[in-house]
Amino acid sequence: MNDRPEVELANRNGRLHPAQRGALLDLTFRLTAAVAVAGLGVTVSLALVAETAGEVLGTVVPLLAITGWFAFVCWRRLADAFGGRLTAVTGWTHDFDTARLTDEYPIGLHRSPEGFKSLESFSLRAGGRTYPLERRLRERIRPDRANTVLIAPRSKVLVNVLPA
Repeated sequence: MNDRPEVELANRNGRLHPAQRGALLDLTFRLTAAVAVAGLGVTVSLALVAETAGEVLGTVVPLLAITGWFAFVCWRRLADAFGGRLTAVTGWTHDFDTARLTDEYPIGLHRSPEGFKSLESFSLRAGGRTYPLERRLRERIRPDRANTVLIAPRSKVLVNVLPA
């Protein structure tokens, strides 16, 4: 999906291609939206059966705060998916392998080796933040050369990697 010419052109112009919305509106988004909707339903039903102000303050207000947080997280993802802007970090990419990631290079790659009850995993550090690196993006990035990493600005999700 990320290697199609129209997707790459949109990303080079700092825009999210419509085909990439699925990266932002994934299972995590759907579960968060379900929790927000369920929380709102529970909050409203509890507010309707509450008989005193103490019951409202003790149960409804905390539930409303938690539901509000989940709604805020959903809003960030939706704003990124339909706003279409991407943040680009361009620079030399260094492969730290299993050594500790630092901000010495604009983009850094890190590999966490297999261990007891754990699988090998990869991460990418760009713009002072570390992101999990999926297999499809890991195959696209090349260490020891300049790359451009594209990130959704509000939800901080790694969207694409392009050669600079």
